[in-house]
Amino acid sequence: MRPTLARSPLVVSALFACLALFACLAACSTSSSGGGGDASFDPPCVTGLTASCSATFAPPTFAMIFTGILQPNCAVGTGTCHTPDFAAGGLVFADQTTSYDLLVGPDAGAGYVVPGNPGCSTLMKRLESSDPNYHMPRGPNFLSSGDLCTIVQWISQGAPP
Repeated sequence: MRPTLARSPLVVSALFACLALFACLAACSTSSSGGGGDASFDPPCVTGLTASCSATFAPPTFAMIFTGILQPNCAVGTGTCHTPDFAAGGLVFADQTTSYDLLVGPDAGAGYVVPGNPGCSTLMKRLESSDPNYHMPRGPNFLSSGDLCTIVQWISQGAPP
């Protein structure tokens, strides 16, 4: 009996690869505002965050957060969420200075980070969210507790450049 084309291992592997790619692209292309695409969605501040934790990078500096956490987790290769060719939510983690300005905002607080207040910073709301439509990074990936601690400490210190 000849195997049919639909059941050949090559076709099945190709289908799984296409589905995985589609899932990744769909996750990055959903609205950066979360909440099912509702731009007004703004979850409450995260409670229980403390700067008394074990940071991956100590002292926490934006340079270390950028090169050690943001770039490797959010801007790898091409077509991932925060690379220049995709720019989910308008955020591109290609240049440290531009990334800082996008996260903190030119007026220190007009961006995704509220200096001195990690719990009410959109960055931490997204990193800590259990809502798969809002959580960052997308998919099954979560930052380590040490990386999260580094970001919390940096924001708690006023998010210096």
